[in-house]
Amino acid sequence: MQLIKRNFNDKFLLIEIAFFLFYYFLFGLLTDIEFNLTEPVIPLHQNHIDILMRFINGVITIIPMWILYKGIIQKYLFQKRYVNFLLLLILYLILLNFYNLYINWLVSKLSFLPIAIINNANVRYNAKVLLHFGGTTYMIREYMVLFALAYFIKSAKQEQQMNALTQQQLKTELKYLKVQLQPHFFFNTLNNIYALTLRQSEKAAPLVARHSEMMRYILYNSPNENVGLQQEIDFLKNYSEVESVRYSEKINIIFETQGTNNTMVIEPLLLLPFIENTFKHGIREEMDNGYVHIIICLIENELTLETKNSKTPLANKEHKGIGLENAAKRLDLLYPGNHLLEIIDSDDSYEVRLTINLKPHD
Repeated sequence: MQLIKRNFNDKFLLIEIAFFLFYYFLFGLLTDIEFNLTEPVIPLHQNHIDILMRFINGVITIIPMWILYKGIIQKYLFQKRYVNFLLLLILYLILLNFYNLYINWLVSKLSFLPIAIINNANVRYNAKVLLHFGGTTYMIREYMVLFALAYFIKSAKQEQQMNALTQQQLKTELKYLKVQLQPHFFFNTLNNIYALTLRQSEKAAPLVARHSEMMRYILYNSPNENVGLQQEIDFLKNYSEVESVRYSEKINIIFETQGTNNTMVIEPLLLLPFIENTFKHGIREEMDNGYVHIIICLIENELTLETKNSKTPLANKEHKGIGLENAAKRLDLLYPGNHLLEIIDSDDSYEVRLTINLKPHD
């Protein structure tokens, strides 16, 4: 039962069955019907005989053709076992000759069939010919059709396997990038807490509490493929507030959102490196007149993230780290052709504009 269920779940097998039924039954039957409609002088009883004969010939033909297709062409020719294929093909043709001879004899003995069909089978059985499976041209045509079908199925299966392999590779790479991101994030935030504890700042305790909330979000949500957009933005806002604790009131930090909700989903932690970068390389050494401006806007399914931050002389000399590089790779993998990333890096500021076409929540 499991084997039958698995076979009927195999779309390629269903395509093959549908092709055989159409080619060896329906195609000829539709041809006969069309011919009979255009030739009204043919007696009605003759139409019935032609249709019945077409059905009988279809049953007779489809059995050996299916054996050739599944048992010889697919199993040996496309597996590059050419010697076995040629030997089996010769054996198949010999047996097919006797098969057709016996079938014609059997049909000629079935008295309940119309006399025209019996006579036709009797003529074929008694024909003084060496081969009883039609002309060579007919044989070549039929076998070429089977070769074409087998090649199409093989190509479709290979494409499906390549797509599955590509998807698996993408998932593996995304998982690797995400694993890289989490230690990177923890390392940076723990550094922030360490800096405050060294100064014995009162801000350290609430910072630890918020950091705990962010760790909980990462641990429980980052393994998911998608999260609600509002959940992700709440996490980013929390991160922004944690970072703002470290700086003086002279540092201008703005975090704004417009139209965001949970109707759309996004890959967890996808936007974090861009937000993190504004603080880490923008105002880390700036204690006066620095700024970080972050705006996140959702219009229908288009999400826009705009960040702009001041730059210190030290930031101009530093490497941006693995965060932005990983984020760009994840965007390419997750939203190919559905995102646009623009970066403007000047002497005194750093701007990012990212647009993503998001998918709605299931």
